[in-house]
Amino acid sequence: MKSLVRIGNFILVLVCCAWAGVLWGQDSGTQLSGQAGAANEKKRTETVTYQAKLLKAVWGQEDKVILTGGVKFTHGDTVLTCDEVQYDRKTGIATSSGRITISDPECDIVADKGVVYFKKRLGVLEGSVTLLVKPKPEEEQTSTADKTDSESIRARFTKPTTVTCAKLDYDYRSKIAVASGGVKLSQDKRIVTAEKLVYDDRNQLVTLIGNVTGVDEEGQTFRSPDKVTICIKRGAEWMEAPNATATFKVEIEEESTNK
Repeated sequence: MKSLVRIGNFILVLVCCAWAGVLWGQDSGTQLSGQAGAANEKKRTETVTYQAKLLKAVWGQEDKVILTGGVKFTHGDTVLTCDEVQYDRKTGIATSSGRITISDPECDIVADKGVVYFKKRLGVLEGSVTLLVKPKPEEEQTSTADKTDSESIRARFTKPTTVTCAKLDYDYRSKIAVASGGVKLSQDKRIVTAEKLVYDDRNQLVTLIGNVTGVDEEGQTFRSPDKVTICIKRGAEWMEAPNATATFKVEIEEESTNK
């Protein structure tokens, strides 16, 4: 049970996938915010630096930009590395068929491959996706201040957490992230598993779907065959789990045998 309420903290940083999308879209003079459908969106300019052993631009039928060999993008304090990136300017799709790493002060992400669909504002990472979430210092300070509220969800966001899944989708228009395929969340000896995890950033909702199970360091267990929904909005946290079952341990004082 305690491990479930930590989910919101590391799902918040899935926005790294969106940043990867911004990085992959850079080419000579192309501005993603100028694409169709973005006319009413607010625009701003940010600096992205990239390097590769070879940059190749192709015009005509293919109309592609290809980066190969030690590809590295730097956007603020976020760094993305991979072996190759191909960006199709006609379809607005960027692909990387090799191993990808994304790192920033809050999270490290590794995946076997990735695709960004700029017209859909959708980033996808696939294949042995692993996220290591590192709580920010201010989050740790907030947790210390909130220790008097032992049931506060945010009060328990204090330790690094690892998330593994087969696929991670992030819609950076709606700010909804979906982890699917053998989702597993680990923190120390606490483990939560589910078939799918959905994080809605705008509504501050985390939903675990399909055979949700949890176990903590004391062997206490939790299970919901349907789903678990958690609201992590500050001051209004709640959790709901239909058809749930759980076990917990209590300390029992044994009667003394001494007379």
